[in-house]
Amino acid sequence: MISQEELNRTYDHACVPEHIVDYVVSMSEAEPYLIQHYLCYKKDGVLIFIGYPLGITFNQKQMETSLNMALKAIKPRIVSVIAPTTVTMNGRVIQQNSDSYYRLDLENLVIPSKVRNMIRRASPEISVEHNDQWHEEHEALVAEFLATHKISAESQRIFIKISEYVSSSKSVTILNARNNEGLLIAFDVADYGSRDYAFYMFNFASRKHHVPGVSDLLLSEIIESARRKGKRYINLGLAINNGVMFFKQKWGGAPFLNHEFMLYEISRAGIIESLLSRL
Repeated sequence: MISQEELNRTYDHACVPEHIVDYVVSMSEAEPYLIQHYLCYKKDGVLIFIGYPLGITFNQKQMETSLNMALKAIKPRIVSVIAPTTVTMNGRVIQQNSDSYYRLDLENLVIPSKVRNMIRRASPEISVEHNDQWHEEHEALVAEFLATHKISAESQRIFIKISEYVSSSKSVTILNARNNEGLLIAFDVADYGSRDYAFYMFNFASRKHHVPGVSDLLLSEIIESARRKGKRYINLGLAINNGVMFFKQKWGGAPFLNHEFMLYEISRAGIIESLLSRL
């Protein structure tokens, strides 16, 4: 179990969404704890290891040493590793993919003219409100998104649990975009729990009641809130696909951390053999 002191340390140095403990616990129902400089989560024979160190520079050997400690302590059957580099283990590879986290540097951010035009276009038709309450109208927009987009089963499970994340967190803000009739047509979820980072967690926008530029307007509000709160960066999340990547890049978002996801089903002997061979 993670102590309050360890939790404070985690949020002081959080730079990726997986460092946001309330978020991961809500989605996975796993128990968080620290192994040296690395955050982990465990549940029912599953280990989730976050290979981005807290407060120190990344070192491959050091990460593998901490992972070895976690494996010995938990003795998991399933191992999920999210890290800047790949880790090889003996066992069945269930899933593996690569991506990058995108970031806005708030000190040096200059909003491009095309983006400013989209914000001005949306502003007369949209009012934005900030709160921390999840309602049926948010569920309806999520349901519309699920009905109109092809997404993975894992993403569907995450979206269904957003309400739990919002209700459990003290650092989340929902930004609601309403049209002139008061209808919720889009919303963002942002997390400001980290000392230096704001996190652009979720964006949902209606296709039925689409207003061009509404997502740009919401992100501009997150940027202003992050600046008021003294944040240095906004982690925009992963590229995911070309459309999402385009949105982040048009704002000036740039990849700043590799994201390697590895999911293994591994025998006890395989864990020991794999790690001993690398130490």
